[in-house]
Amino acid sequence: MHLTRPAVSLAAATAAAALLLAGCGGGDDGDSKSDKIEGADSSKDKSPSPKKNEGTQEKEPDFRTSDIELPDDVKLVFDWDQPSDPDKAAALDGAADYMRVVRHGMVKDRPKDPLIAAHTVPLQDAQDYATYMMEQHAKKNYTVTGSERFYKEQVGDAVDGKLVEVAFCSDQRKIFSKQIKTGKVIRNTGAPEENFLRFSVVMQKPSEGGAPWKARSVDVTEKAVKQCKEQ
Repeated sequence: MHLTRPAVSLAAATAAAALLLAGCGGGDDGDSKSDKIEGADSSKDKSPSPKKNEGTQEKEPDFRTSDIELPDDVKLVFDWDQPSDPDKAAALDGAADYMRVVRHGMVKDRPKDPLIAAHTVPLQDAQDYATYMMEQHAKKNYTVTGSERFYKEQVGDAVDGKLVEVAFCSDQRKIFSKQIKTGKVIRNTGAPEENFLRFSVVMQKPSEGGAPWKARSVDVTEKAVKQCKEQ
């Protein structure tokens, strides 16, 4: 286990890694402990993005096009609304790319994926989490396959003008680990509630204009059925 800042990232990484490594259905490496996220105000300051207008034609949910490429058999669906505030929109955009970076390293079997540096703050929890997830899959010669949906986003107000907390749910019922050598898909084995995670990621504003927001810290709550239940 290679973690330099275990307080938050150890609980988050271990729990989430256990879910995917066991086919999104629980495993013996999990740790359900969850700590308060570092570097942002409490969740009471977060407000949900504007809801879609009722009566509009339904379309496949998405967030935006990214230059982070994933294999054809891996699909990340961001069922999010774009905030009107530019900083909140940029933070949400960066959070989406952060999740893409984590999955990118896992499918490429590349724990030292260079995309990590472009989308995380150095030596912080979010970097540790991304690296840990990649290392765990590489260690077991696993990749991922399927579709993962992110929804119920909440974007907080800026703290000190540079930190924004983004919270969202992950539905992992249709994404699985897969053996690289054999191509065997490791199907769901755990209880249904183990397929739902609640992420809380603190995004940091770049010092240079035009640069992407970077993930600073991450907290993951497993078995988040209550938080992730849709109305």
